Amino acid sequence: METIRVGIIGVGGIAQRSHLPAFKNTPGVDVVAIADINEKKLDFVAGKFDVPRKFVDYKELLAQDDIDAVSICTPNGLHREMSVNALNAGKHVLCEKPVAVTGKDAEAIIAAARASGKVFMGAFCLRFTGASRVLKQFAQDGKLGDIYYVKGGYIRRRGIPGLGGWFTTKSLSGGGCMLDIGVHALDRMYWLMGAPEPVSVSGVTYQAFADNAVDGGWPPLATRIGDVYAGINDVEDMASGYVQFANGATLLLEACWAGNCEPSSYMQLFGTKAGALEDARGLQLFGEEAGSLLDIKPQVDENINIYEAEIAHFVDCIREGKEPLTTPQEIINVAKIIEAVYKSAEQNGRQVKIAEL
Repeated sequence: METIRVGIIGVGGIAQRSHLPAFKNTPGVDVVAIADINEKKLDFVAGKFDVPRKFVDYKELLAQDDIDAVSICTPNGLHREMSVNALNAGKHVLCEKPVAVTGKDAEAIIAAARASGKVFMGAFCLRFTGASRVLKQFAQDGKLGDIYYVKGGYIRRRGIPGLGGWFTTKSLSGGGCMLDIGVHALDRMYWLMGAPEPVSVSGVTYQAFADNAVDGGWPPLATRIGDVYAGINDVEDMASGYVQFANGATLLLEACWAGNCEPSSYMQLFGTKAGALEDARGLQLFGEEAGSLLDIKPQVDENINIYEAEIAHFVDCIREGKEPLTTPQEIINVAKIIEAVYKSAEQNGRQVKIAEL
């Protein structure tokens, strides 16, 4: 395969800011078509990024025989349908996070991928940061030992995305901050700890800013051409989950779009040989050497364009027939954990068994 021809389904903020520029900057790739139900935005994006073909119906894009791969950048609730249809149409698929709203949706996508023989990859860009690469290598080399406890999250002070649009409309998004930014933190922590089998989850959700929420500015205003906001806001703005794994490890996850709190993005890993902390100060490792406590601050590449790295990996998997960094079981388990957080929250924090889903 020489040039890989790509179609983008959904041309909102993530497509305009990340997927389209990254594909355009990847050698041997040609973005030949885009699809979106918003015709005004479709016309704008086609002109801005010089894309020759545009479709209001994404199924017409999938019917194009010369398209090799698609990137799905639509509301969460559409990911299962569009991913399965794209795989059945013989396309390789990169699907934005969250890959699926439920575990069963994730399983259906993975089944379609296996049946098609095509590459399916979840777009979890935080696996490609410099810190993630360093930590994964440390973990794989056994320098952290057994990772038995992990905590982390993304906390915004005032940052509800697209207030009144699909992000805050449960019928389209499936949920709020936990599915939007919490999934980023969960996927990276779960991957770094070696993806153990999840057994049970307890969770809580809150909507403390239903009456005084403000738009957090995402998607960027310049990318919202033709969007209509219905004013719906029926999802959580803060959530937390506690996960127990079959190997005895545990994980604590926080996600917040809006709160009276200090904004932060953090992750801490506790291992039997060493631990790690990543926050606003960067990446730090904590261990012991020659009977003395030892703190290490690794040199981390801060200049990685994580979206370009993610898409270069997707393209490489297509060219080389390699398995993506996001494995099928990791995708399924991440979806099940978040589904269980919501189910637990609906039942006043009752522990939910993954096997019950």
